[in-house]
Amino acid sequence: MAREHPIFRRASNGTLLLKASDEARALGTPKETHRAKSPEEVEREARAHVTSQGGDTNSPTLVLSRWKIQFGKYQDKTFHWLLENDVINLVSSHQKERERTGSHSPLMANKDGLIRYSSAYPDFVEAVRFHQAFEEARVRSLQPGQEGQALVGFGDFKSETLQSLYESEDPKKIRFVNYLRRKVPAPGTQMENAVRFIRARDRQNAAAAAPAAASASAAAIPSSSSSSSASAPPAVAAKAAHRFTAFVSGRRSLSVVEMQAKVKKLVGKPAFPASSTPASSSTTSEEPTDEELVSAVVDMECK
Repeated sequence: MAREHPIFRRASNGTLLLKASDEARALGTPKETHRAKSPEEVEREARAHVTSQGGDTNSPTLVLSRWKIQFGKYQDKTFHWLLENDVINLVSSHQKERERTGSHSPLMANKDGLIRYSSAYPDFVEAVRFHQAFEEARVRSLQPGQEGQALVGFGDFKSETLQSLYESEDPKKIRFVNYLRRKVPAPGTQMENAVRFIRARDRQNAAAAAPAAASASAAAIPSSSSSSSASAPPAVAAKAAHRFTAFVSGRRSLSVVEMQAKVKKLVGKPAFPASSTPASSSTTSEEPTDEELVSAVVDMECK
């Protein structure tokens, strides 16, 4: 009895396998090719085939399944065989070809028949659509700097671009990216492409973050002079710096010890408004610091 519907090859998760079967790969280029037969001739042969197998010739799908390919390495194989073994590239390429031409040659009619037959199976139609989108994205990803435009190509996020998957804030996608970071994929697979892209982006992000981290570390260790003036408003700090420069410039011959001695001789502990003392401070130094002494004498001499 003629079987009307093909048995599609599927992965463990139920998705269609698009690669050629072992049987298809084992076929070489046909030794002899012949001209494409007319649709009417192909139809007659298909009906005879169905009848010989005890099938119903009143079933358009069954008859169409026994049409024979009139072109390429699979010439004389039936549409039914083709859907079970290797058809995705043929259907996809013909759809693009049909968009460019209005030809009604026997060859184009044969290809149109293949499209009609394969379109009866929604899973296959979706597989063809994805295949076309995948190939278009692959071509875009070959441009410099566009590697992330390639589609993931597998798993729950197969229709995502590599870039959108990597940059997504969706918790499920983040977990998927983390999962891929730990994988050692088989060479030549879509997973290998995804892992390569993710690791490359990780390296780029690490390299970009390094200078910022170094700057942050440097900013976290200020000099004693900068820390003493950090609490002062910018205008006050600038004015104090100007006065200190003026004070020191007239005394370049003095040593540091002599400078401190002169400062302490000139002034006692400077008085500061109560508001300038932090409320949280519970202790005060009994003697003014060198910075306070210098600030006070600068105020005295520069007025």
